[in-house]
Amino acid sequence: MNRKMNRKQYRRYHSPVITAERERIEKQLSALTPLTPEMRHFLSFEGFAELYLRMRDLYPTQLEAYERLEDFHITLTGRRRYSEFSSFRRVLNRMMQAMR
Repeated sequence: MNRKMNRKQYRRYHSPVITAERERIEKQLSALTPLTPEMRHFLSFEGFAELYLRMRDLYPTQLEAYERLEDFHITLTGRRRYSEFSSFRRVLNRMMQAMR
């Protein structure tokens, strides 16, 4: 939706206070380091699932492999990707069925 601003709106969004805050936030965002391709891949569902499938045979249980991946996800993002293993398994099973 592209509409013109009236004078009051224009003055508000071009006021020195708003302009300074907008520039401060944009400067802050510009200073952020972009994610590496490897991190982007890991943070995607496909990357997480791919690593899980590779790791599940390297740990005594599938749950341990999954929890180890969640540990790495928490380290990078500060939160779990899935609430629990069963949630992840449901999504993974749907993906695997769609690929057949």
